[in-house]
Amino acid sequence: MKRPGGEVAKRYLDLHLLLDKSASMNESSKISSLNTACREAMPFIKSVQDENPGALIRMNVLTFSHGAEWVTKEPIPVESYHWTDIKADEIPTQLENGNLEIVFLIDTSGSMSTEIEAVKQSCVDFANTIEKQGLNVKLGLVGFDIGGYRGSNSSKFKVHNLSNYTIGVWELNSPSAFKENIRELSVGIFGGAGCYLANLDTVDIFPHVANVYSQHKVKRVLVVISDEIGSGDGLHQIVRNLNDAAITSYVLGVSSGVAHKQIAQLTGGEFWDIHQGNGKKDFSSLLVNTVAESIGREAKKTLKDGTVSQGTDIGEAIKLLTRHISMDKMPARCLPPISILVSDGLPTDDFRKALSIFNAEPWAKKMVRLAIAIGDDCDLSVMQDFIGNPEIKPLKASNSSQLVKYFKWASTVVLRKVSTPMNGGRIDGVIDVPRYVETIPEPENKIVW
Repeated sequence: MKRPGGEVAKRYLDLHLLLDKSASMNESSKISSLNTACREAMPFIKSVQDENPGALIRMNVLTFSHGAEWVTKEPIPVESYHWTDIKADEIPTQLENGNLEIVFLIDTSGSMSTEIEAVKQSCVDFANTIEKQGLNVKLGLVGFDIGGYRGSNSSKFKVHNLSNYTIGVWELNSPSAFKENIRELSVGIFGGAGCYLANLDTVDIFPHVANVYSQHKVKRVLVVISDEIGSGDGLHQIVRNLNDAAITSYVLGVSSGVAHKQIAQLTGGEFWDIHQGNGKKDFSSLLVNTVAESIGREAKKTLKDGTVSQGTDIGEAIKLLTRHISMDKMPARCLPPISILVSDGLPTDDFRKALSIFNAEPWAKKMVRLAIAIGDDCDLSVMQDFIGNPEIKPLKASNSSQLVKYFKWASTVVLRKVSTPMNGGRIDGVIDVPRYVETIPEPENKIVW
């Protein structure tokens, strides 16, 4: 039977999780423990929704490391939310003899006859741009084609005859030496009969490409330039070879098939249509203004506003949260949202400025804010400032079991209290958070982090 006047409108209650996925979260399996905590808390969070038919509890996850991003574009009702594990950044290693190595894999077939000179000049411009960005970089070169080597002997590169293709390999060198090497490249030098990248017979090119890179622990980038495309029969093996060698690929290729796009996307790089030049055969706008800048930003972890990220950008996370809770974004009928910050490190961006702007938002003043510090390296004063209430202290998890226990408590006990407010349902007042904070679970003494 329908109620007179229709169903009672539900009040929205948003639960925001601000989760650290910086590289340090890989240490001692912290990220694994965080995923376990979130996964195990989900049934309890959903049970809170079942207990409160007058509230519509929505959940959204915001991750941060080099910058920040929402896992989903909009909050999702918890009853239909499915937890997806978060992957932390790779642990950075001590870089030796240069922090970046870039190898160009260039098509020298006959179809490139009207493009090769523009490609060569653009590669020179690329090397100049990379140098200007202050990157400690080495550049290598591989030409590929069908038909066999047609040039004279050279001490600058080695020729390899593969199952069907012939390749020439120039070793890694300085940008200035690379600019000289690229001038030796010409159409037909390795045959001229075609370069159908991602066909099965192109798979054996990529172990040679991987061997160009040094054995040192560096960031590896491949730039592929080709105006012909194969069927994609060898795509899976090519991508596997590149990923096994930790090579990110940027491809200036053909958009009519999927192979070139997939090589870029499945290895973490980007794809651009080689025909964007509109017949001018000018690749500078791509190689210099787009590819070089994209690689430079990634190598230096530069954010869109030009600042260089160090890896725990809590300020960026707070900026996104600020925009989300602005008055024009929040539904008309809301209970105070809940935000839980979880981190194991210090902010590496302008956290104070972001927090000041956040605190000026009306919904930030009403929000229930909690924080869980993982391990001993986290600055508790930062967590306390985020909470914004001296009566509520950050929780400090010293091991996996504490993290799971604290997260369950923060996401369910407090959620339950806020979803059934004791202030007569007022939504225009500030929730008295301390009285909703019940006994915090006792931590275990064993410390593993």
